[in-house]
Amino acid sequence: MKLTDLGEKEIIKRLTSFLEIGDDATYLRYGDRYIVLTTDMIYKKTHILPGMNWEQIGKLVVTVNLSDIAAMGARPLAFLLSYGGPDIELEEFDRFIHSVDDQCKKYGVKFAGGDTNHTRELTLSGFCLGVTKRPVLRSTARVGDTLAVTGSLGSAALGTDVLLKKLRYQILEIDDVIKRALEPEPRVKEGILLSNYATAMTDISDSLAVSIHEIAEMSDVGIKLSLDRIPISNSAMNLAERLNLDIMDYTLYGGGDYELLFTISEKDFRGIKDRVNATKIGEVTKEGIIAIKNGEEFGIEKRGYEHVVKE
Repeated sequence: MKLTDLGEKEIIKRLTSFLEIGDDATYLRYGDRYIVLTTDMIYKKTHILPGMNWEQIGKLVVTVNLSDIAAMGARPLAFLLSYGGPDIELEEFDRFIHSVDDQCKKYGVKFAGGDTNHTRELTLSGFCLGVTKRPVLRSTARVGDTLAVTGSLGSAALGTDVLLKKLRYQILEIDDVIKRALEPEPRVKEGILLSNYATAMTDISDSLAVSIHEIAEMSDVGIKLSLDRIPISNSAMNLAERLNLDIMDYTLYGGGDYELLFTISEKDFRGIKDRVNATKIGEVTKEGIIAIKNGEEFGIEKRGYEHVVKE
């Protein structure tokens, strides 16, 4: 059996048998604070979309790491980058590395250096360190909590499909959808605010469905999801309709949305929702994972984006 036969999620599951992992990042107690650490890798054949420029690649490698820190409710402090790639023009490398620095500065993070090496394909490995008074885990949701999400969903996955399949379009809203795929942003400010209220949290990078299953399984609870409540941008809905695509499939099972999925008491949600641009999409129940639309119940598969090289 090869690693690709298992997939990323199953590989991580096997590692949890002897490593204390399973959340978006790991954490260590240091005095009255917790140090939060994460690493995330970008590989050309699995992460770099057609048309993505060096500035967008630089932003992306920072974003995927900051999103993990945000999902733990931590404030990011420092970022390290290991760069591996074939020989390129110095001007291209300068554009890339300055973009990394700019994205770090945007979120108040110190770009503290890293390493470089020669590789056949572009391979970028980021490491980020953050700090929090209380790490927010996936395993601490409570029955009766509200299930909520920041921002809107589905745009990044739809934009990714448009780029990968080179779908034809003549729609003004396309720019917004494509931008969500090419230039995602981490919800750092929102994560810090939610650290004071959320009972459980994760980022939505591989899919909403995967994130829901992970919170439910690790917290030993159920989830009831209201499909009609899931926030979807008008741009994404219009584009999916024009292309005769099911936007709900992208919303549930598509990757690339670096929004935050969290559980929280209903009282605290009412007080914080406008500050983090969040929408209630369901509730935490005792058992079972179901979706409801127009009074009918549906199952939610545990599937999403897998980082597998397509030869």
